[in-house]
Amino acid sequence: MSMNTREGRQQSDLSRALTFRPDLEPINTQLMKVISSSVIDAPNVRWLYSVRKAVVGNPATYLPGLDSDSATFQALSVSELSNAGTYASYGVAIGTLPAGFAPVPIPNGTYVLCVPHRITNGTLIWLIVNTQAIDGVCA
Repeated sequence: MSMNTREGRQQSDLSRALTFRPDLEPINTQLMKVISSSVIDAPNVRWLYSVRKAVVGNPATYLPGLDSDSATFQALSVSELSNAGTYASYGVAIGTLPAGFAPVPIPNGTYVLCVPHRITNGTLIWLIVNTQAIDGVCA
């Protein structure tokens, strides 16, 4: 290998490294904020969520807020995908919950971590990585 070829390749590698744009990397996860939810499967306690992109703010406070991208996306909770029949929330038997307790949707205004996913027809939907909450009042 001639010196000119090696130097040329090294210069090419250096140019590529200097022009690398991390903002063009594929998105693997996204901080989102739950805007609303609607029941999609009441017997199996599953909801379809509307979410918007969010960011963590100033390092002095680390307060989260909505991103400037105002688009609203649809999302499903990963933990609710397993809900079927008598089970919810990763295998909790609904029949064993104390009276007055039930699985609930993720509250509006909650910040969640999401990953992109394509459903069988190719449509993009975000999957919320969380554990489904069970709420109620002790008697």
